[in-house]
Parts: sequence; C-alpha cells; structure tokens
Amino acid sequence: MNVFRVAMIALVGAVVVVVAAYAVFSGVLIGSDVASYSSDGVTVSDLAYEDTLDRAGAAGYAVERVGSSGFHPEGIDELDAELGPGYEAFRVTFDHSETKRLWATFYADEGVTVVTVFADDNRGEFTVDDLPPEEWLVDRLALLFEMDEATAEGYVEELRADVRAADPGEPGAGTPEMRVDEPVAFRATYDELTARATTVTERSFPGTGQHAREYYAGEERLGGIDFVLPRATVTHEADGYTYRVHIDYHGGLEVDAQTRASRSFEEDDVRAVFRRMFEEMGIPPETADHLRLEYRGSVW
Repeated sequence: MNVFRVAMIALVGAVVVVVAAYAVFSGVLIGSDVASYSSDGVTVSDLAYEDTLDRAGAAGYAVERVGSSGFHPEGIDELDAELGPGYEAFRVTFDHSETKRLWATFYADEGVTVVTVFADDNRGEFTVDDLPPEEWLVDRLALLFEMDEATAEGYVEELRADVRAADPGEPGAGTPEMRVDEPVAFRATYDELTARATTVTERSFPGTGQHAREYYAGEERLGGIDFVLPRATVTHEADGYTYRVHIDYHGGLEVDAQTRASRSFEEDDVRAVFRRMFEEMGIPPETADHLRLEYRGSVW
C-alpha cells in the first residue's frame, strides 16, 4: 500500500512538473508573440535619397544604411549615373541554353566569388554530362575573372572532379559550385553583355534596393546582372511599437510595423504614424494612403 501511495505521489508530481513546464513555455510564446503590418513596394518620383535620410536623422529617427556582399565597380560612368555612386554588383549570370546556366555571386568581404552551375533539365543524379560544355565554361570564367585560359581550365577541371566525387544524397549535389578567388573583371563582362545584346530589360523591387538587368540577343537570353542600390532603414520606436521605412536610391520604399500581439494595432493608426514620418522625411505624406498593408496577428 505504501509503495502504491509513493508511486501515485511520484506520478502526480511528474504531471504537475509537466503541466508547469507547458505553462511556462506557453507564457514565453505568448509573451514573445508579435503582430505586424508589412506593405508592398512603391516608388516616389524625384525623391532625393540623401536629403531624405538627413531629414530622418534630424527628426530623431534611427537611420541604418544597409550593406551588401557585392562590390562597387569603378569607372563605369553610365552605371554611376543610373544606379548611384554607391551601387554594388551582386551577381552575374550566363546562359548556355534555356536549361543550363552559370551564376557567379560576389562576396567582396571574403574576396571570393561562388560560381554555381544549374541544369534545370536534370531529373536524376547530377553528372559531368549535365554541365555546360567545358569550352564554354572556360570562356565564361576567362571573361569574368582576371585569369588566363590555363587557369580557367584548372577551375573547370576541379569542378568536374568535384561532380564525379560528389555523393548524390548530399545537399547541393544537384547544383555544383566552386569558390574562385581571382579578381573580377566586371568591366569586360559588362561591356560584352552590353555589346552583344539587342534588348536589355530591367526590373526593380522598390524599397529593397534590388535592381536586375537581363540581356538578350533576339530571343536568346545571354545572361544578367543583379545590382544592389544604396538603401537604408529608418526606424521609429514609441510606446512599444516599432515602425520601419525601407528606402532605396531610386525612391523605392516599403514599410513594416510591429508590436506585441496582445496590444491594439489598428491600421488607421499605423498609417497615421507613417504619414507623419513621411512628412518629416520630405516624402509626400499621402504616399502612406496608397500603400497596401498586410496584417499578421501572430508569428505562430
């Protein structure tokens, strides 16, 4: 009997501990839960980027200039004029065909470029037969980097060897890549794409600073360049509410706001705050009325 009572007491104690743990965990989840609004991106014409940030700082808002892993190519005047003196090149892509592509993503802080090969028509184990032809790879590397043909051939052979040795079950086995630590010959790459292209298309994503260009010769896509424009986040915090305006050099902007999920968070109040922020930053305040806001009542 005593053994039974001891067992019951132990069981009840264990249940109490488990219930208490769940209560604490639930409390943590509820206490850390947030509600938020986010907007689509819009572009404000004739916005003076630097002046806008100066006014934001003068109004007492926190201004954070957002960096990039890319780099600023020197001496390309037309790009400086179009994208701003602080733009950065982030990625160059080359198309061998509609299904085989090469991406070169720049990591300037590390002094390397990660070159990745995609074969969209591959449905099984990636083999060297899925790579673009060796001659094409050598030609693209020799164009993009300050290297001779022999050095480019060495990188391609290394890539082919890695594909042969790869475990098909490993993550990333279907998109082989290599790290290249040679200087980037961006001007030569930009000049060739520009000279060969009969059509250049542009896409921007307001507020993010992302700007993409694609180069076509007739219907054939030659490749593309992804740029990052100068961009910044302006933050206003008041009474447990946080409001952010993300703005880029071309006048693109988007906003977000958040607070604890348990607090009142009305859309009209949020718009009113952004309207006041815009006015103090020199942005037409009515811009806040044209933003499409999306509400999330919880992150869970």
